[in-house]
Amino acid sequence: MQKNVEIAIEQGLVKTGFGTHISLSDARALNDDDVCFLITGSQGENRAALWSMATSQYKGMEIEKGDTVVLSARIIPGNEKNISRLIGHLYKRGANIIEEKRRLVHVSGHASQEDIKIMVETARPKYLVPIHGEYRMLFRHKEYVKNHIPGYSDDNIVLIENGDMLEIDEFGARVVEKHDLHKTFIDEESSDEIEYDVVRERKKLAYGGAISLVVTVDKTHHTLVGEPQITLNGVAGLSEPARTATGFGGNGGNGFLANAREAVADAVAEMKREQIADKTVFKENLRIHLKRYVQKELGTKPVIVTTIVEV
Repeated sequence: MQKNVEIAIEQGLVKTGFGTHISLSDARALNDDDVCFLITGSQGENRAALWSMATSQYKGMEIEKGDTVVLSARIIPGNEKNISRLIGHLYKRGANIIEEKRRLVHVSGHASQEDIKIMVETARPKYLVPIHGEYRMLFRHKEYVKNHIPGYSDDNIVLIENGDMLEIDEFGARVVEKHDLHKTFIDEESSDEIEYDVVRERKKLAYGGAISLVVTVDKTHHTLVGEPQITLNGVAGLSEPARTATGFGGNGGNGFLANAREAVADAVAEMKREQIADKTVFKENLRIHLKRYVQKELGTKPVIVTTIVEV
């Protein structure tokens, strides 16, 4: 933001009186009524300056009672929830908020039709590629140029989408390839790229929690040794007694865990020796049986991690 303002002033696009454009450190020495801060974050971005100020995370500065916050931007579709949360935090801090819905304060970042006409007539490009916005906006850009600027038709106005490879040569401009684009996920702690399967697994953990199942078997006779051990993490829908009850088969305990252990033991008893001998098949069968039991009893789909211990 600071760099953009400096460039705008140098180019004469923003005109400020002498001494009115000052540094952040100089601004802190002024009274609140004598300074206006131009900051980022009108769309509720949680890493922008406005969000940090609204939530008391910005170093050395925060929104206080009596401050006026002008959100000079329209809500971009999809950002409604974030902006609503931002406005809520601002009101909690006692700020007065002026927004586009209440006042005409929106400053468009997009060119008007007249701006487009001036740019095209000045540059007179051989080929025009409308950019920015949804496809319907690109199409209207194309139609406006065709209908209002002589010399442009479907032949030299090309509509492209993300993933299209545009080739321009002496014969024309055309889309020659289409590439499938995928989202790139970055791990917050390591800053490394992670696969979508990992993200999907994390989503499942967030929504359904996790269950750890440990089963001990006799590797010679392929029979169950002791009780299956089940641990719950973040699984909803259970009372505390149901989580902690122990024992099965008449040994006390009639909660969810006790019944789950009994269901696993019954599943092992029904399996053939060769199914238990193959650890991969055995683990998957146990996971499926426990998954079905949990879905039946709780209606949830937690991640189930199965461990086989041979003795």
